[in-house]
Amino acid sequence: MSVIAPQNNRLVSTAYWAAAVRAGESAREDRLFNDAWAASLAGPEGMAWLAQRTDDSVLPMVLRTRFFDDFLQQAVADEAVRQVVLMASGLDTRAFRLLWPDGLQFFELDQAAILTYKEQVMQAAAARPACQHHTIAADLTAVWEPDLIAAGFDATRPSVWLLEGFLFYLPTDTMTTLLERVMALTAPGSYIGFDIINNLTLTSPLTKNWVDMQAKSGAPWQGALDDPQEFLAARGWQTTLVGFGGAEANYGRWPFPSIPATAPGMPHLWYVTAQKTS
Repeated sequence: MSVIAPQNNRLVSTAYWAAAVRAGESAREDRLFNDAWAASLAGPEGMAWLAQRTDDSVLPMVLRTRFFDDFLQQAVADEAVRQVVLMASGLDTRAFRLLWPDGLQFFELDQAAILTYKEQVMQAAAARPACQHHTIAADLTAVWEPDLIAAGFDATRPSVWLLEGFLFYLPTDTMTTLLERVMALTAPGSYIGFDIINNLTLTSPLTKNWVDMQAKSGAPWQGALDDPQEFLAARGWQTTLVGFGGAEANYGRWPFPSIPATAPGMPHLWYVTAQKTS
């Protein structure tokens, strides 16, 4: 089978990078997860990007992956939740590499080219999903809801949604609109997870090196929320904030001091998880 990689753009490049980071982590003896397909998905571009990075510089992506692995598994431990939706799923392989309950419906939304590329790579590897797997080609800034529902998603039943590693690439207005559109499709008892920065992250000397690297790589950070808990509470969600590097999300691997999640006047990268209560 001939595998055709999608043309590069900002989010396609970050998908290659994320796959490369998973490949690097999977090769470690003390790995936090194992992705047997990550290196093939990352391809030469992703692996070349990884080769130019230090272990410390990609550790945030490793920890994020494991944190949201655990979040999704905990959410589906709730027997009412049998729908998982990954927005801008990129080259994610959770539908294949994690264990899922019987009858679980797993939906991925992203650009058609990247979904096609992933499908070709996974088919070439004879990979099989561990759930009922659906892919939906979508522009998340356009209308995508009817296609998700047509694929079998039931907005009247609880679900768990993950928006990982991309909201900060969107303008803040676009990002908050997308979150509101997601929440409009969730029944009470549903879960949502995403990672987000505050505005100080974009200007702080503490985060300058990473923000500059993102900009130079053609994937600048721009979207931010200064109070995710307030944003979600106003829409009927009970929220937990985990600060990057904190005890709940460092898995014994983060070697530096961490900023408490609620520390004022500091840059923050938060892992946000929430459940809909009304």
